[in-house]
Amino acid sequence: MAALAATLAAHSTKDSVPHATVAQSVSVLAARAVAAGKELHLLLAGCNTEQLIPELHKAIPASAHPSIWVLCTTEVFASDVAPFLWHHYGTLAQLGDLLMFQSATRKLLGEYTEHYHRQRIQDDSLREARAANMSTSEESMEKSLANAVRLDRLDRVTLHPGGRVDMALL
Repeated sequence: MAALAATLAAHSTKDSVPHATVAQSVSVLAARAVAAGKELHLLLAGCNTEQLIPELHKAIPASAHPSIWVLCTTEVFASDVAPFLWHHYGTLAQLGDLLMFQSATRKLLGEYTEHYHRQRIQDDSLREARAANMSTSEESMEKSLANAVRLDRLDRVTLHPGGRVDMALL
């Protein structure tokens, strides 16, 4: 036990798990859910989780895509805000329709946004990068944390070259 503790204490970086590996594991779960006539709701609450979507799209058979819902983030998403992404899930998610969950989560994040911005130290380089990549419509929506979150069924996701994905806003 002491040797394991020393090994863990000496480990100071995260071990990356390739997106393809995660997607392959999720595809097994997706196949089981679809075979049982169920939907699978994936709540990917980490940072930049939309980067996993192209691999999920490839790993999960197209016939299963209409039964897979994915919530993901499009940028660095604060871990202290991540629980907001699943807070309403248990009471509001419904088979075939996540509209009530989506609406309540968007409202919750919107209400918290002002407080979040007051407590955060702004990173000028991140702000400049966002400004350079933002369209006019995105500028008006940027005010809410909910705009960094996407929620859609896998069959409605559009993949673009270079890994960019189009999904509905939360």
